[in-house]
Amino acid sequence: MIENVLEMNTLLDFYGKLLSYKQYRAMEMYYFYDYSLNEIAEDLDISKQAVSDNLKRAESNLKEFNEKLQLISSYEKRKSNREQLKSLLDLLEKKSKDIDIDTLNKLKTIINEEVY
Repeated sequence: MIENVLEMNTLLDFYGKLLSYKQYRAMEMYYFYDYSLNEIAEDLDISKQAVSDNLKRAESNLKEFNEKLQLISSYEKRKSNREQLKSLLDLLEKKSKDIDIDTLNKLKTIINEEVY
């Protein structure tokens, strides 16, 4: 259950804006704010069954977007590469006697400013 909530929150972060307004709003209320189906139905002025259908369709859409676009795995790969680069630069700084500190600091700045 918790794994599904975490997965849906991550998928919403990456692909939520690709959903219809009602699908996004229902997912947001259900997964971010822990609203019940009845509360969502009342807020969106739709039936409880429509909320359930919207949630199922949205979950399916989010999973399909992720399969096709692979933004999450790409993000995780870049994040891992960034951490490895930072570690290697730190190691280089510690082990090198004649290192150009200015160039090293510029490299670290670029790595730290990488936009996700």
